Amino acid sequence: MTRALISVSEDEFTYISLNGATSRYSDIGEAISYLGDYARETATPLTVTIDDGEKKTEISIDAHGKVGSAPKPATGVDAAQPEVGTADTVATDQSPTGAEAAASTSADAAAGQTEPPSSDNDGYPQGTPFSGPAAPAAPKVKKTRVRKHSSRSRPQRLKKITVPGLVLIGMAILMIGAFVVPNIVPVDSDDTPQTIGSEQQVNPASELSVDKTRDVVPSFDNSPVWEAKVPNRASVTASDRGILLVDKGRLEVLDSDTGKTRYKAKINESPTFAVDTIIDGRPALLWQSGDTAEALFDGDKKPKSYQLPKDARITSAGKSVLIKSGNKLSTFGADGLENVPTPQAGSTPMAIDNNELFSSDWHGPVKAKNIETGAERNIKLERPADGFQIIDWISAGHGKTITLWGEQGASTNSGHRIQLVVHSLEDGSILSTVTTTTDIVGEKTWVRGQAGKRAYIGPYLFDLQSGLLLMDVSSRDIHLSEPRGTIVPCTMDTSTSCLLAGKQAFKTDTDLLAVVDDGNEALVLGDDSTVRAYPKKSEAHDR
Repeated sequence: MTRALISVSEDEFTYISLNGATSRYSDIGEAISYLGDYARETATPLTVTIDDGEKKTEISIDAHGKVGSAPKPATGVDAAQPEVGTADTVATDQSPTGAEAAASTSADAAAGQTEPPSSDNDGYPQGTPFSGPAAPAAPKVKKTRVRKHSSRSRPQRLKKITVPGLVLIGMAILMIGAFVVPNIVPVDSDDTPQTIGSEQQVNPASELSVDKTRDVVPSFDNSPVWEAKVPNRASVTASDRGILLVDKGRLEVLDSDTGKTRYKAKINESPTFAVDTIIDGRPALLWQSGDTAEALFDGDKKPKSYQLPKDARITSAGKSVLIKSGNKLSTFGADGLENVPTPQAGSTPMAIDNNELFSSDWHGPVKAKNIETGAERNIKLERPADGFQIIDWISAGHGKTITLWGEQGASTNSGHRIQLVVHSLEDGSILSTVTTTTDIVGEKTWVRGQAGKRAYIGPYLFDLQSGLLLMDVSSRDIHLSEPRGTIVPCTMDTSTSCLLAGKQAFKTDTDLLAVVDDGNEALVLGDDSTVRAYPKKSEAHDR
């Protein structure tokens, strides 16, 4: 059974240590509520040790998120066997828990484009203009001894909730008695920077089972609610906003809810970019063909056409699309392209979220400027550990930044132990950190999944809404692909196709296009060139 530790520090904050990462909360009740959410979402039962500084108490949280008294410690061989929840439990369990009152955030995300280095001298630093600020000129490196901190000293704020903490902890104490177990948080140690090879695992592999399934998509019914024939060699891209088909000079958009045609037209050039986005508050499916972009808004029968500037580059790193042409920035509006204020020289524009342009120089702070009112705010990113500094910007947008931090002298290919950090763009607080090495993630890309539920970088799978690390497959021969909702297509043993759902990897050849309707419908492309929509299994069906 997976173990978690809740501890209270001298600064009176409450910390969770789970799966090699640490998170920070205002009190013990909030921490318990979060772990209940985690257990229910991942179908993972937990044994939780609560250390308030005076005594240690142990509770259990089952795979449904319910809090109970701790089981007696297992002995012998059985103690080493992890408990793994089923995919059906992940997908369908709706058991009421105290954590159901938690306030969860929502973000529709799409993978951003990787931009080539800029070559024009237009006031922007050289580097990757939309993924993050360019590195400054190589500084003189002075190696110093830096005090390394345990995971306890790397606080993260993963989720804010509305349940009163004192009520929840009071309920838990009524149910349990004191039970003392060894402290699972490592002690602090003074050390010089370490060089760690990729064969050494900093974070152990998550509990993961490999199974076969008779379902077309795990936890979804095998009887489709609709199906639509598509051309044999058509390019097919699916999302909540629609299914985009491109074949032999024709473009067609199908309704994701019904499979019926929403729009079709002849085209001279195939789209090179397509994304779900928000334009002036309205959801739309946007695609680019050459120097033209078209946006099909929800409910409309014809798309809005936009003429793009010469040599325009587009990024969907944020909720709204950002366009750069020379030293000018713009975005899509309901009536045409809208100019976006250019940030000050030395700052790199990264993303637009909720009418704010986020930009930064290499060291921060991140600046958020309202593109309508001009109001500006600075966002200072919380440092994950003393002596650590930013060594690379991975991505920004959808309310978060993803950066790599390391000790002085570390770089993206130095082999040093580093921190992969997810920050909130609301206040700069840490949402999660992962201790890893540059060998594992130094040159990897942050991939946002369809529907804005999951994202991954290298072997690490994250909850995109909360920033929580859900799984580490670094010690398994599993390679992740762009997530579809909460399900992640993958390959194992270099050639076997699979779908990762919860704590299980299912061997299957299913071509999963998207999970739409808030996770209630899976769109699949069959070998017979037919798109089918499979509904989520009901609770009664699972029982």
